[in-house]
Amino acid sequence: MRQTKENHWPQPLPSPDLLYADYYNQIHHLAHNIVCACCGCISHGMNDHESLSIVDPALSVLAVDPSLVPFDFTSGIPQLDVRHIMLDSLGITSDQLHLHICSLCHPSIQRNRLPANALANFRWIGPVPDELKDLTWIEELLIARGHLVGKVMRLQKRNISSYFGIKGHVILLPQETIRLLDLLPMSPSRLPDVARVVWTGRSLPDADQLRRYFSVRKAKIYDALRWLVANHEDYKHVTINETEFSQWPPVFIATDLMQSMGHVQDTTAEDVGRIGFATENMDTSEISGDIPITASAILDTNDLSNHSSASSLQQLSTLVSDDTTINVVLGNSIRDERIDATYFTSSFPTLFPYGSAKHIDPRRTSVLPFRTWVKLMLRHSSRSSFLCEIVSYC
Repeated sequence: MRQTKENHWPQPLPSPDLLYADYYNQIHHLAHNIVCACCGCISHGMNDHESLSIVDPALSVLAVDPSLVPFDFTSGIPQLDVRHIMLDSLGITSDQLHLHICSLCHPSIQRNRLPANALANFRWIGPVPDELKDLTWIEELLIARGHLVGKVMRLQKRNISSYFGIKGHVILLPQETIRLLDLLPMSPSRLPDVARVVWTGRSLPDADQLRRYFSVRKAKIYDALRWLVANHEDYKHVTINETEFSQWPPVFIATDLMQSMGHVQDTTAEDVGRIGFATENMDTSEISGDIPITASAILDTNDLSNHSSASSLQQLSTLVSDDTTINVVLGNSIRDERIDATYFTSSFPTLFPYGSAKHIDPRRTSVLPFRTWVKLMLRHSSRSSFLCEIVSYC
C-alpha cells in the first residue's frame, strides 16, 4: 500500500477552478452573522440554528420575573412581552414571527429546560447607558472599584505609509486586589500605580500634543459615578467623594501619569519582527478618533517562552525606577475570582453597567464553568470585543 502511494506521488493538483469554487461556496456559507435569541451569541453557519415560532409554548422556560431585572428587557413583540420572555432581540427574524435558536440551546428548550447558556439564566447584561459611554481609559480607571491589572500603554504618531498588522504592547501585571474602593473617584495622583504610558518615537511630542491623551472631564466622571451608585449592584455602598471633586477643574490633565511617561526612541527591530497583514489598515487618518493605542503581546512573567519581543519588554522594564514600579502583591488576602462574584463586575463597570451577568451566581439553575462564561461573553452579540481585558488577565 505504501509502495503504491509512493509510486503515484505526487498526486496531480485539483483544478484551480474547483478549488476556487469550493472556497467561494464555503466563505459564502459562513458569511452570515446569526444571533441566537436565547443565549445572545453570534455564529455564522446557516445550519447551526433552528427556528421557533414566537408563540411556541416551549419559550416559557425563558420567562424572567421583571422585578429581578434592573432594565427594560421587552422586545416590542406582544406575544413575547406578555410572557416576560428574556431574549436577544437580534435573534428575531425580519418578519418578527420566528426566533433563531442555536443548536446548543434548542434541545434544552424542546425538553422544557432552561439552557445553561440562556440570558434568562441570570446572564443578562443590559444596555450601556449614555453616562457610561465614551469614557476615556483614564476616566474608567478613576471610577473602577478595583484594578485587577496594571497596564503599560504604548503611544506613537501614526505613520500613513506603515502596513504593520500588529504592533505595540499592553503588559498586564496583577495589582493589589485585597479590597475594593468604597470612596470614589480615585485620586488622579494614584494613576501611576495602575498604569504606565510609553511613547515610542525619535522625539517626544510637546505637551500640547499629549494633552488629548491625558485629559479628564470632571462632569463625565461625576455623572458616570452617580449613575453607577444608583444602578450598579456593586456600587450600592460606594460614597462619592465630593471633596475630591471640588478640587478638580472642569477639564484637567492627569499630570502625574503624563510626567511618569517613558520614552523608547528606536523601535525598528521590534516593528520589523511584527510585519504582517491586516484586514483593516489602522494606520490611516480616516480612522475615527485616531488614537494610536495598540496591543500585541502579554508579558510572560515566568519567562516560560522566549517571545520575539522579549528584548523590547526588558527595555520597557528599565523605564520605571524602583519607587514607581507596578508591584505584584502576593498573599492569602488577595481577592479570588473562584469565590468572589463581584471580582470582574466591580472592576469593569463599563462592561457590566448593572453589575449583573456575574461569573458566579448561586441563583443559576445550571452552574456555568468560568471558561464557558468567558466564551459566552466574548460571543455576545452586543460586545464584539467585550472581555479583552478579562481574557488577557485570565
